[in-house]
Amino acid sequence: MKLGLRHTCAFGALAISTLTAAPAIAQQAPETAGANETDDRIVVTGSFIRGTPEDAALPVDVFTADDLAEQGVDSPLEFIKELPSVGASLGDTNQFSTDAQGFQGVGSLNLRGLGPQRTLVLVNGKRTIQSPGSGFVDTQLIPLFALERIEILKDGAAATYGSDAIAGVANFITRSNFTGFEVQADYNFIDGSDDNYSISGLVGLELGDDANLVFGAGWQHRSELGTFERDFVNVGYETNPSAYSALATPGLFAATYFDTTTGALDTRIARDVGCEELGGTIAIGRCYFTYVPFDNITEDEDRYQVFGQLTADLADNIRFQVDGMWSRSDLESLNYSPSFPPTQGPNGSGFVNAFTTSPNNPGVSAFLDQVGLPQSSAALPLVAVTNVLYRPFGFLGNPRDPDRGAGTGFASNDAWRISGGFDWDINPSLRLEVDGTYWRPGHRRLAPAGRA
Repeated sequence: MKLGLRHTCAFGALAISTLTAAPAIAQQAPETAGANETDDRIVVTGSFIRGTPEDAALPVDVFTADDLAEQGVDSPLEFIKELPSVGASLGDTNQFSTDAQGFQGVGSLNLRGLGPQRTLVLVNGKRTIQSPGSGFVDTQLIPLFALERIEILKDGAAATYGSDAIAGVANFITRSNFTGFEVQADYNFIDGSDDNYSISGLVGLELGDDANLVFGAGWQHRSELGTFERDFVNVGYETNPSAYSALATPGLFAATYFDTTTGALDTRIARDVGCEELGGTIAIGRCYFTYVPFDNITEDEDRYQVFGQLTADLADNIRFQVDGMWSRSDLESLNYSPSFPPTQGPNGSGFVNAFTTSPNNPGVSAFLDQVGLPQSSAALPLVAVTNVLYRPFGFLGNPRDPDRGAGTGFASNDAWRISGGFDWDINPSLRLEVDGTYWRPGHRRLAPAGRA
Protein backbone atom coordinates (compact mmCIF):
# COMPACT_ATOMS: atom_id res chain seq x y z
CA MET A 1 0.00 0.00 0.00
CA LYS A 2 1.27 3.47 -0.85
CA LEU A 3 0.22 6.98 0.16
CA GLY A 4 1.37 9.99 -1.84
CA LEU A 5 1.27 13.70 -1.04
CA ARG A 6 1.98 16.31 -3.67
CA HIS A 7 1.59 20.05 -3.18
CA THR A 8 2.43 22.65 -5.78
CA CYS A 9 2.91 26.22 -4.45
CA ALA A 10 39.12 13.22 -8.89
CA PHE A 11 37.61 11.88 -12.09
CA GLY A 12 36.08 13.76 -14.86
CA ALA A 13 35.18 13.96 -18.50
CA LEU A 14 34.82 16.83 -20.94
CA ALA A 15 32.63 16.45 -24.01
CA ILE A 16 32.27 18.91 -26.90
CA SER A 17 29.95 18.08 -29.78
CA THR A 18 28.96 19.75 -33.04
CA LEU A 19 25.81 18.65 -34.86
CA THR A 20 25.53 19.49 -38.51
CA ALA A 21 21.96 18.33 -38.93
CA ALA A 22 18.88 19.21 -36.96
CA PRO A 23 19.05 16.82 -33.97
CA ALA A 24 16.15 14.58 -33.45
CA ILE A 25 13.96 11.94 -32.09
CA ALA A 26 12.22 15.01 -30.86
CA GLN A 27 8.75 15.83 -29.88
CA GLN A 28 7.11 19.10 -29.14
CA ALA A 29 4.23 17.43 -27.31
CA PRO A 30 4.84 13.76 -26.46
CA GLU A 31 1.75 11.72 -27.36
CA THR A 32 1.68 9.51 -24.31
CA ALA A 33 -0.47 9.09 -21.24
CA GLY A 34 0.17 11.78 -18.68
CA ALA A 35 1.74 14.34 -20.99
CA ASN A 36 0.20 17.69 -20.20
CA GLU A 37 2.93 20.16 -21.09
CA THR A 38 4.18 21.54 -24.38
CA ASP A 39 7.92 21.44 -24.94
CA ASP A 40 9.16 23.03 -28.15
CA ARG A 41 12.76 21.86 -27.70
CA ILE A 42 14.30 19.19 -29.90
CA VAL A 43 15.92 16.43 -27.85
CA VAL A 44 18.59 14.13 -29.26
CA THR A 45 17.83 10.51 -28.39
CA GLY A 46 19.36 8.02 -30.75
CA SER A 47 19.43 9.83 -34.10
CA PHE A 48 20.48 13.05 -35.79
CA ILE A 49 17.55 12.91 -38.22
CA ARG A 50 14.45 14.91 -37.35
CA GLY A 51 11.49 12.68 -36.44
CA THR A 52 8.93 11.76 -33.81
CA PRO A 53 9.01 8.97 -31.21
CA GLU A 54 6.17 6.96 -32.72
CA ASP A 55 6.97 6.99 -36.44
CA ALA A 56 10.78 7.14 -36.44
CA ALA A 57 12.96 4.29 -37.68
CA LEU A 58 14.22 4.02 -34.11
CA PRO A 59 11.05 4.54 -32.02
CA VAL A 60 11.34 6.04 -28.56
CA ASP A 61 9.07 5.28 -25.59
CA VAL A 62 8.24 8.41 -23.59
CA PHE A 63 7.35 8.35 -19.88
CA THR A 64 6.32 11.64 -18.29
CA ALA A 65 6.52 12.65 -14.64
CA ASP A 66 2.77 12.10 -14.37
CA ASP A 67 3.18 8.56 -15.70
CA LEU A 68 5.73 7.78 -13.00
CA ALA A 69 3.55 9.30 -10.27
CA GLU A 70 0.53 7.24 -11.34
CA GLN A 71 2.63 4.06 -11.21
CA GLY A 72 3.87 4.85 -7.70
CA VAL A 73 7.52 4.97 -8.83
CA ASP A 74 9.75 6.58 -6.22
CA SER A 75 13.24 5.88 -7.60
CA PRO A 76 14.88 5.31 -11.01
CA LEU A 77 15.53 1.68 -10.06
CA GLU A 78 11.83 1.05 -9.40
CA PHE A 79 11.02 2.55 -12.81
CA ILE A 80 13.67 0.42 -14.53
CA LYS A 81 12.46 -2.83 -12.98
CA GLU A 82 8.96 -2.25 -14.37
CA LEU A 83 10.16 -1.92 -17.97
CA PRO A 84 9.46 -5.07 -20.02
CA SER A 85 12.46 -4.33 -22.24
CA VAL A 86 15.12 -4.66 -19.52
CA GLY A 87 17.06 -7.64 -18.25
CA ALA A 88 18.38 -8.25 -14.75
CA SER A 89 19.20 -5.01 -12.90
CA LEU A 90 21.64 -4.58 -10.02
CA GLY A 91 20.89 -2.62 -6.90
CA ASP A 92 18.64 -4.38 -4.38
CA THR A 93 20.96 -6.96 -2.84
CA ASN A 94 24.40 -8.37 -3.53
CA GLN A 95 24.48 -11.96 -2.29
CA PHE A 96 22.92 -14.12 -4.98
CA SER A 97 25.05 -13.26 -8.01
CA THR A 98 28.77 -12.63 -8.32
CA ASP A 99 27.92 -9.97 -10.93
CA ALA A 100 25.98 -8.02 -8.31
CA GLN A 101 28.32 -8.31 -5.35
CA GLY A 102 29.86 -5.01 -4.37
CA PHE A 103 27.19 -2.84 -6.06
CA GLN A 104 24.81 -2.32 -3.16
CA GLY A 105 22.85 0.90 -3.45
CA VAL A 106 23.36 1.40 -7.18
CA GLY A 107 20.83 0.92 -9.97
CA SER A 108 21.89 -0.39 -13.37
CA LEU A 109 19.91 -0.22 -16.62
CA ASN A 110 20.18 -3.35 -18.75
CA LEU A 111 18.16 -2.88 -21.95
CA ARG A 112 17.38 -6.07 -23.89
CA GLY A 113 19.45 -8.11 -21.43
CA LEU A 114 22.72 -7.30 -23.21
CA GLY A 115 24.42 -6.00 -20.07
CA PRO A 116 24.33 -2.60 -18.34
CA GLN A 117 27.70 -1.66 -19.89
CA ARG A 118 25.96 -1.68 -23.30
CA THR A 119 23.13 0.67 -22.34
CA LEU A 120 23.86 4.40 -22.60
CA VAL A 121 22.29 6.61 -19.92
CA LEU A 122 21.99 10.34 -20.61
CA VAL A 123 20.77 13.31 -18.59
CA ASN A 124 19.44 16.07 -20.86
CA GLY A 125 21.21 14.37 -23.75
CA LYS A 126 24.62 14.34 -22.02
CA ARG A 127 26.53 11.40 -20.59
CA THR A 128 26.39 10.93 -16.86
CA ILE A 129 28.09 9.32 -13.87
CA GLN A 130 29.41 5.77 -13.94
CA SER A 131 29.57 3.74 -10.75
CA PRO A 132 33.24 3.28 -9.77
CA GLY A 133 34.73 0.06 -11.11
CA SER A 134 31.54 -1.07 -12.83
CA GLY A 135 31.52 0.40 -16.33
CA PHE A 136 27.81 1.24 -16.07
CA VAL A 137 25.85 4.32 -14.97
CA ASP A 138 24.35 4.45 -11.51
CA THR A 139 20.80 5.63 -12.27
CA GLN A 140 20.07 6.07 -8.55
CA LEU A 141 22.04 9.32 -8.68
CA ILE A 142 19.43 10.91 -10.97
CA PRO A 143 16.86 13.04 -9.06
CA LEU A 144 13.44 11.66 -9.93
CA PHE A 145 11.71 14.68 -8.35
CA ALA A 146 13.29 17.00 -10.96
CA LEU A 147 12.42 14.95 -14.07
CA GLU A 148 10.05 16.08 -16.78
CA ARG A 149 10.16 12.82 -18.73
CA ILE A 150 12.25 9.78 -19.62
CA GLU A 151 12.86 8.65 -23.20
CA ILE A 152 13.84 5.03 -23.82
CA LEU A 153 15.31 3.96 -27.16
CA LYS A 154 15.05 0.15 -27.21
CA ASP A 155 17.31 -0.36 -30.19
CA GLY A 156 21.01 -0.07 -30.88
CA ALA A 157 22.45 3.41 -31.36
CA ALA A 158 26.16 2.60 -31.57
CA ALA A 159 26.51 4.45 -34.87
CA THR A 160 25.48 7.65 -33.09
CA TYR A 161 26.89 7.27 -29.60
CA GLY A 162 29.47 4.49 -29.64
CA SER A 163 29.70 0.94 -28.31
CA ASP A 164 28.10 1.73 -24.96
CA ALA A 165 24.78 2.25 -26.81
CA ILE A 166 24.62 -1.17 -28.48
CA ALA A 167 21.58 -2.18 -26.41
CA GLY A 168 19.85 1.21 -26.48
CA VAL A 169 19.66 4.62 -24.84
CA ALA A 170 17.81 6.10 -21.88
CA ASN A 171 17.56 9.90 -21.75
CA PHE A 172 16.44 11.46 -18.44
CA ILE A 173 15.17 15.01 -19.16
CA THR A 174 14.81 17.54 -16.34
CA ARG A 175 12.28 20.33 -15.90
CA SER A 176 14.00 23.39 -17.33
CA ASN A 177 10.98 25.74 -17.45
CA PHE A 178 9.44 24.98 -14.05
CA THR A 179 8.24 27.89 -11.90
CA GLY A 180 6.73 27.71 -8.46
CA PHE A 181 7.22 25.49 -5.42
CA GLU A 182 6.50 21.78 -5.22
CA VAL A 183 6.75 19.31 -2.35
CA GLN A 184 6.34 15.57 -2.82
CA ALA A 185 6.15 12.84 -0.16
CA ASP A 186 5.56 9.11 -0.42
CA TYR A 187 5.00 6.35 2.10
CA ASN A 188 4.99 2.62 1.26
CA PHE A 189 3.55 0.10 3.69
CA ILE A 190 5.50 -3.16 3.26
CA ASP A 191 4.64 -6.33 5.17
CA GLY A 192 7.61 -7.56 7.18
CA SER A 193 9.50 -4.27 6.85
CA ASP A 194 9.65 -0.90 8.57
CA ASP A 195 8.29 0.59 5.31
CA ASN A 196 9.75 2.96 2.73
CA TYR A 197 9.29 6.71 2.52
CA SER A 198 10.65 9.78 0.79
CA ILE A 199 10.29 13.55 0.68
CA SER A 200 11.54 16.14 -1.81
CA GLY A 201 11.12 19.79 -2.65
CA LEU A 202 11.60 21.70 -5.92
CA VAL A 203 11.67 25.47 -6.50
CA GLY A 204 11.54 27.20 -9.88
CA LEU A 205 12.23 30.93 -10.36
CA GLU A 206 12.02 33.22 -13.36
CA LEU A 207 15.08 35.47 -13.59
CA GLY A 208 13.99 38.34 -15.75
CA ASP A 209 12.28 37.56 -19.04
CA ASP A 210 14.78 35.10 -20.46
CA ALA A 211 16.16 32.92 -17.66
CA ASN A 212 14.90 30.20 -15.35
CA LEU A 213 16.48 28.72 -12.20
CA VAL A 214 15.37 25.36 -10.78
CA PHE A 215 16.79 23.81 -7.62
CA GLY A 216 15.68 21.19 -5.15
CA ALA A 217 16.63 18.40 -2.76
CA GLY A 218 15.26 15.04 -1.73
CA TRP A 219 15.65 12.18 0.76
CA GLN A 220 14.60 8.55 0.29
CA HIS A 221 14.61 5.76 2.86
CA ARG A 222 14.23 2.04 2.18
CA SER A 223 13.92 -0.33 5.12
CA GLU A 224 15.46 -3.74 5.41
CA LEU A 225 13.35 -6.66 4.15
CA GLY A 226 14.80 -10.02 5.14
CA THR A 227 14.55 -13.10 2.94
CA PHE A 228 12.82 -15.00 5.75
CA GLU A 229 9.84 -12.62 5.33
CA ARG A 230 8.90 -14.14 1.96
CA ASP A 231 8.13 -17.84 1.44
CA PHE A 232 8.98 -17.73 -2.25
CA VAL A 233 12.66 -17.07 -1.43
CA ASN A 234 13.24 -20.13 0.77
CA VAL A 235 12.08 -22.92 -1.53
CA GLY A 236 14.50 -25.73 -0.63
CA TYR A 237 17.42 -27.47 -2.30
CA GLU A 238 15.32 -29.54 -4.71
CA THR A 239 13.68 -26.42 -6.20
CA ASN A 240 16.66 -24.05 -6.15
CA PRO A 241 20.03 -25.78 -5.63
CA SER A 242 21.87 -22.62 -6.71
CA ALA A 243 21.10 -21.10 -3.30
CA TYR A 244 23.12 -23.82 -1.57
CA SER A 245 26.86 -24.39 -1.17
CA ALA A 246 28.83 -27.53 -0.31
CA LEU A 247 31.20 -25.30 1.65
CA ALA A 248 29.39 -25.88 4.92
CA THR A 249 29.80 -26.38 8.63
CA PRO A 250 29.81 -29.40 9.28
CA GLY A 251 32.27 -29.87 6.46
CA LEU A 252 33.84 -32.61 4.35
CA PHE A 253 37.17 -34.04 5.58
CA ALA A 254 39.82 -36.43 4.33
CA ALA A 255 41.67 -38.77 6.71
CA THR A 256 44.98 -40.03 5.31
CA TYR A 257 46.60 -43.17 6.73
CA PHE A 258 49.96 -44.82 6.04
CA ASP A 259 49.45 -48.48 5.24
CA THR A 260 52.52 -50.19 6.69
CA THR A 261 51.80 -53.44 4.83
CA THR A 262 51.87 -51.86 1.37
CA GLY A 263 53.89 -48.71 2.09
CA ALA A 264 51.22 -46.56 0.40
CA LEU A 265 49.00 -43.72 1.58
CA ASP A 266 45.31 -44.51 2.07
CA THR A 267 42.99 -41.46 1.96
CA ARG A 268 39.35 -41.76 2.98
CA ILE A 269 36.70 -39.00 2.58
CA ALA A 270 34.06 -38.55 5.27
CA ARG A 271 31.35 -36.00 5.98
CA ASP A 272 31.17 -34.70 9.55
CA VAL A 273 28.00 -35.48 11.50
CA GLY A 274 25.21 -33.05 12.42
CA CYS A 275 24.34 -31.66 8.99
CA GLU A 276 20.59 -32.19 8.98
CA GLU A 277 20.33 -31.61 12.72
CA LEU A 278 21.70 -28.10 12.21
CA GLY A 279 19.39 -27.38 9.27
CA GLY A 280 21.57 -28.45 6.35
CA THR A 281 20.76 -30.62 3.36
CA ILE A 282 22.63 -33.81 2.43
CA ALA A 283 23.12 -34.32 -1.32
CA ILE A 284 25.76 -36.15 -3.36
CA GLY A 285 27.40 -37.27 -0.14
CA ARG A 286 27.98 -33.72 1.08
CA CYS A 287 26.40 -31.32 3.52
CA TYR A 288 24.90 -28.32 1.70
CA PHE A 289 24.59 -24.95 3.41
CA THR A 290 22.16 -22.19 2.39
CA TYR A 291 23.00 -18.55 2.99
CA VAL A 292 19.53 -17.30 1.99
CA PRO A 293 18.04 -16.91 5.52
CA PHE A 294 20.93 -14.62 6.50
CA ASP A 295 20.53 -12.26 3.55
CA ASN A 296 18.04 -9.51 2.65
CA ILE A 297 15.72 -8.89 -0.27
CA THR A 298 16.27 -5.15 0.17
CA GLU A 299 18.80 -3.42 2.38
CA ASP A 300 18.30 -0.59 4.83
CA GLU A 301 19.27 2.46 2.76
CA ASP A 302 19.21 6.26 2.88
CA ARG A 303 19.73 8.34 -0.25
CA TYR A 304 20.23 12.13 -0.36
CA GLN A 305 20.05 14.21 -3.55
CA VAL A 306 20.55 17.85 -4.50
CA PHE A 307 19.82 19.30 -7.95
CA GLY A 308 20.12 22.71 -9.62
CA GLN A 309 19.69 23.99 -13.18
CA LEU A 310 19.96 27.37 -14.89
CA THR A 311 18.53 28.00 -18.37
CA ALA A 312 18.93 31.33 -20.17
CA ASP A 313 18.09 32.59 -23.67
CA LEU A 314 21.07 34.73 -24.62
CA ALA A 315 19.49 35.64 -27.95
CA ASP A 316 16.58 34.55 -30.09
CA ASN A 317 18.62 31.65 -31.45
CA ILE A 318 21.13 30.99 -28.62
CA ARG A 319 20.34 29.18 -25.37
CA PHE A 320 22.65 28.47 -22.44
CA GLN A 321 21.94 25.71 -19.93
CA VAL A 322 23.92 24.34 -16.99
CA ASP A 323 22.82 21.76 -14.46
CA GLY A 324 24.44 20.16 -11.43
CA MET A 325 23.54 17.24 -9.22
CA TRP A 326 24.93 15.56 -6.11
CA SER A 327 23.82 12.31 -4.54
CA ARG A 328 24.83 10.06 -1.69
CA SER A 329 23.57 6.63 -0.68
CA ASP A 330 24.32 5.05 2.71
CA LEU A 331 23.69 1.40 3.55
CA GLU A 332 24.90 1.01 7.11
CA SER A 333 23.64 -2.48 7.98
CA LEU A 334 24.17 -4.84 5.07
CA ASN A 335 23.57 -8.52 5.82
CA TYR A 336 25.67 -11.34 4.36
CA SER A 337 26.32 -15.00 4.77
CA PRO A 338 27.72 -15.58 8.31
CA SER A 339 31.14 -16.14 6.75
CA PHE A 340 32.78 -16.69 3.40
CA PRO A 341 35.06 -19.61 2.54
CA PRO A 342 38.73 -19.08 3.38
CA THR A 343 40.81 -18.11 0.38
CA GLN A 344 44.30 -18.74 1.76
CA GLY A 345 45.65 -21.56 3.92
CA PRO A 346 48.86 -23.35 4.89
CA ASN A 347 48.46 -25.63 1.88
CA GLY A 348 48.02 -22.81 -0.63
CA SER A 349 45.33 -20.56 -2.07
CA GLY A 350 41.72 -21.46 -2.71
CA PHE A 351 39.05 -22.93 -0.47
CA VAL A 352 39.56 -26.65 -1.30
CA ASN A 353 42.18 -28.60 0.69
CA ALA A 354 43.79 -25.34 1.85
CA PHE A 355 43.73 -26.24 5.55
CA THR A 356 44.62 -29.31 7.61
CA THR A 357 43.88 -30.47 11.14
CA SER A 358 46.65 -32.04 13.20
CA PRO A 359 46.16 -35.79 13.82
CA ASN A 360 47.05 -35.02 17.44
CA ASN A 361 44.06 -32.68 17.81
CA PRO A 362 41.95 -33.90 20.78
CA GLY A 363 38.81 -33.85 18.63
CA VAL A 364 40.13 -36.12 15.90
CA SER A 365 39.53 -39.35 17.82
CA ALA A 366 35.87 -38.50 18.43
CA PHE A 367 35.47 -37.45 14.78
CA LEU A 368 36.82 -40.79 13.52
CA ASP A 369 34.39 -42.70 15.74
CA GLN A 370 31.42 -40.58 14.69
CA VAL A 371 32.02 -41.00 10.94
CA GLY A 372 33.07 -44.67 11.16
CA LEU A 373 36.74 -44.36 10.26
CA PRO A 374 39.43 -46.44 12.01
CA GLN A 375 41.49 -44.98 14.81
CA SER A 376 45.19 -44.46 14.27
CA SER A 377 47.19 -47.63 15.01
CA ALA A 378 50.68 -49.05 14.58
CA ALA A 379 49.59 -50.90 11.44
CA LEU A 380 47.59 -47.98 10.04
CA PRO A 381 48.85 -44.71 11.55
CA LEU A 382 46.89 -41.50 10.81
CA VAL A 383 49.25 -39.01 9.19
CA ALA A 384 46.95 -36.14 8.07
CA VAL A 385 43.41 -34.78 8.33
CA THR A 386 42.57 -32.38 5.49
CA ASN A 387 39.65 -29.93 5.56
CA VAL A 388 38.41 -30.60 2.02
CA LEU A 389 35.28 -28.43 2.00
CA TYR A 390 34.21 -26.24 4.89
CA ARG A 391 33.55 -22.69 6.03
CA PRO A 392 33.71 -21.09 9.48
CA PHE A 393 30.41 -20.56 11.33
CA GLY A 394 27.98 -21.72 8.62
CA PHE A 395 24.69 -22.81 10.20
CA LEU A 396 25.92 -21.71 13.61
CA GLY A 397 25.76 -18.05 12.59
CA ASN A 398 28.20 -15.21 13.07
CA PRO A 399 28.54 -14.39 16.80
CA ARG A 400 28.99 -10.68 15.97
CA ASP A 401 25.31 -10.52 14.99
CA PRO A 402 23.28 -11.80 17.96
CA ASP A 403 19.93 -11.14 16.24
CA ARG A 404 20.28 -13.09 12.99
CA GLY A 405 23.80 -14.52 13.02
CA ALA A 406 24.57 -12.86 9.69
CA GLY A 407 27.76 -11.20 8.60
CA THR A 408 27.26 -7.44 8.63
CA GLY A 409 28.85 -4.59 6.74
CA PHE A 410 28.20 -1.22 5.12
CA ALA A 411 28.41 0.56 1.78
CA SER A 412 28.44 4.25 0.95
CA ASN A 413 28.58 5.97 -2.42
CA ASP A 414 28.53 9.63 -3.35
CA ALA A 415 29.01 11.46 -6.63
CA TRP A 416 28.42 14.80 -8.30
CA ARG A 417 28.09 16.03 -11.87
CA ILE A 418 28.04 19.41 -13.63
CA SER A 419 27.09 19.79 -17.27
CA GLY A 420 26.46 22.85 -19.38
CA GLY A 421 26.77 24.39 -22.81
CA PHE A 422 25.38 26.50 -25.61
CA ASP A 423 22.71 25.61 -28.17
CA TRP A 424 22.81 27.80 -31.31
CA ASP A 425 20.24 27.58 -34.09
CA ILE A 426 22.32 28.78 -37.03
CA ASN A 427 19.38 28.40 -39.42
CA PRO A 428 16.17 26.29 -39.53
CA SER A 429 18.11 23.20 -40.68
CA LEU A 430 21.45 23.64 -38.90
CA ARG A 431 22.14 23.60 -35.16
CA LEU A 432 25.41 23.88 -33.27
CA GLU A 433 25.84 22.51 -29.74
CA VAL A 434 28.94 23.03 -27.60
CA ASP A 435 28.76 21.25 -24.26
CA GLY A 436 31.04 20.31 -21.40
CA THR A 437 30.40 17.71 -18.72
CA TYR A 438 32.41 17.00 -15.58
CA TRP A 439 31.60 14.27 -13.13
CA ARG A 440 33.30 12.94 -10.06
CA PRO A 441 32.30 9.64 -8.44
CA GLY A 442 33.61 10.87 -5.09
CA HIS A 443 34.41 7.82 -3.02
CA ARG A 444 32.79 4.44 -2.54
CA ARG A 445 33.31 2.75 0.81
CA LEU A 446 32.63 -0.96 1.06
CA ALA A 447 33.02 -3.37 3.95
CA PRO A 448 32.55 -6.97 2.77
CA ALA A 449 31.86 -8.18 6.27
CA GLY A 450 31.26 -11.76 7.28
CA ARG A 451 34.78 -12.98 6.55
CA ALA A 452 36.46 -15.06 9.21
